Amino acid sequence: MLKKIFIFFIVICFCAGCTSSSQLILDGLTENQIVRVSVLDKAKEFSLKVRGSFYIKDFLADTTLKEERNLKTSKVFINNDGIQVGLFYCNSKHLRVTPFFDSSIYVNGMRLRGQLDVLVDEEGLLTVINIIRLEKYIKGVLYREISDRWPIEAIKAQAVAARTYAVYIKERNKKQSYDLRSDIYSQVYGGRDAERYRTNLGVDRTKGLILQYKGAVLPAYYHATCGGRTESAQELWNHDIVPLRGVKCDFCRKSPHYFWKKNIQLKTIQDKLNEKGYGLWLINEIRILERNNSGRIKILEIKTRDNKKIEISGKDFRNIVGPNLIKSNNYTIKMRGYYADFFGKGWGHGVGLCQWGANYMARNFYRFDEILNYYYPGSDIVRYK
Repeated sequence: MLKKIFIFFIVICFCAGCTSSSQLILDGLTENQIVRVSVLDKAKEFSLKVRGSFYIKDFLADTTLKEERNLKTSKVFINNDGIQVGLFYCNSKHLRVTPFFDSSIYVNGMRLRGQLDVLVDEEGLLTVINIIRLEKYIKGVLYREISDRWPIEAIKAQAVAARTYAVYIKERNKKQSYDLRSDIYSQVYGGRDAERYRTNLGVDRTKGLILQYKGAVLPAYYHATCGGRTESAQELWNHDIVPLRGVKCDFCRKSPHYFWKKNIQLKTIQDKLNEKGYGLWLINEIRILERNNSGRIKILEIKTRDNKKIEISGKDFRNIVGPNLIKSNNYTIKMRGYYADFFGKGWGHGVGLCQWGANYMARNFYRFDEILNYYYPGSDIVRYK
């Protein structure tokens, strides 16, 4: 009898420990130590899988609805006024999935750490948010942004820049349902599957470090290759501060993106512009009217075959035609009948850290703090609390 009581006591303690461990995933952390990342937005449905023990909570009613081990791949969709998870239905518009210990959550096959919030928005569509420790989030970002084979000092510099950018955006979006997106509009986030040993090492060795300027978190923008000079943030986002005014960069010359060429059909450009309401007929000529101090295009003129002319900013033109077609805003144009050849330098918006420049700085024995001070002059590296 005593033996049975002892075993029962051990089981109870173990179960209590499980609950405590699940809470420790996020609960008890300060708001500064977590981020909310939108991994799906405006979705009609998605697949959910959990490997390991977990529970589902009605977040609005603050009640636990379901607790079990493992969830086979199940379709999640809106059903009447609630959310259907496989065969399980909850009459709520906000569910939270919390794993025990280090169980993994899969959203459309993407493996995630932390908790998962599923919300029904005002349009009756689903938003899926991964709530995760800041440091784990950065580990899920780095391999999607740079190579894990780069020198460790370059990886550390990228870790600080990515962490700083996340904190900056997080502070701006406090009143929103999530802090960051998981795509190029924030930082590319790949979850647990994107973690690699050397990029994780770079995150661990810079844990908690961010950039500030005059006591405020720096908008630590970064890009692939600047093509010789980084851009002033004032040209794109109206940030007129010393660390983001642009610097000369000779370090990225060996980048595979330093020079590029793209041949684009004028009809493709016309269609993309017309989708944004420009109402153009056949394009006859695209001409550069003005460049800024970094050499990037400020104003373009587009002339159609019916002699209509419009002016458009280089920034808007690139965004509309496609930033992966026109890799940077520093290029020349040669008209070729129904086509235009674009000969350019660099890849990305050009503001802040030049990733390929950082790579070659590290190969020349610059430390991560020296790399950051070069691309963000006047900034301070501090510990985020």
